[in-house]
Amino acid sequence: MIAAISLAGAQTPGKRTPYGIPLAKLSVSFNDQTNQFEKVKVSFGSSDDDESSYDIIAPIADFEIKVTKDGRQKIVHNELPDKAYMISDFEADVLNRVCKTMIPTLETFERDLQHERWDKLLYLDSFFPRFLKGFYYLYCAARNSPYALPKSVCIPDSLYDISLTSPKSDERIRMWQTQNNQIIKLRIVSKELVYQIKEWQKQELDNQRRNPEVSSGKKFEEAFTLFVKLYFNVQPLPDIPPEGQHL
Repeated sequence: MIAAISLAGAQTPGKRTPYGIPLAKLSVSFNDQTNQFEKVKVSFGSSDDDESSYDIIAPIADFEIKVTKDGRQKIVHNELPDKAYMISDFEADVLNRVCKTMIPTLETFERDLQHERWDKLLYLDSFFPRFLKGFYYLYCAARNSPYALPKSVCIPDSLYDISLTSPKSDERIRMWQTQNNQIIKLRIVSKELVYQIKEWQKQELDNQRRNPEVSSGKKFEEAFTLFVKLYFNVQPLPDIPPEGQHL
C-alpha cells in the first residue's frame, strides 16, 4: 500500500533552489495500441537539442544512435531471444554510465537530508521520481523481464509531477519530516545504494572479464527497492540494515 497524498488545504509551495543535477535522461515509450512497455531512450545531454547521440534499450534488440556532421548513424545490438535475460556488453556499458550519474545524485541527496536543505530536496523531487521510474524500466528491459524488479518499484505517475511547483513534492518531504526516523532511514539507504551500485559496477557492469551468464546485481536490486519504497513512503515502510552494515 502506498501512502495517500492529501492535497486538501495544501500550503504555498516551498522554496526550490536550483542546482546542477547530473542524472541521465531516461525516456520510456509504450505501444500506442496495447499500452505495453517498448523501450527506454537513454541520453546524457541537458536537452533534446544538444544530444549528439543516444541509446535505446529494449527487451530484445538495442540501438546506438550517433549524430555527426555526416548524418545519423544507427548501430543495432541484437540479442538472441533465449539469451536476452543476460546483460549484454552494450547494456552493461549503458547501465554503467547511467549509474555514474546516479551515484553523485544520491550522495548530494544524503548530504542535503543531513543538513536539512529542504529547498534543494524539493527541487530534486521535480526530476528524481521520473528518473527512478525510468530506471525501473531500463533495468527490466536489460534483463528482458517485467519481474527483474518488484512491481512496487514501478511507482504510479499519480504520485509525482514534473513540476517546480508540485504540492506532491511538498507533501512527500513533509512526510519524511514527520514519520518516525524517516530521514535517518533515507540517509542510511542512500549510502547503502551507493555502496551496492559501486559493487555491481566492479563485479559486472565495468568488469571486462565478467561472465554474462552470472548476474551480480542481486544486492543492488534489494538496495534500489528499499530506496524507492522509502523515498515514496510505501507503507509499511521496509526494514533497513543497521547503520554501518550492508545487505
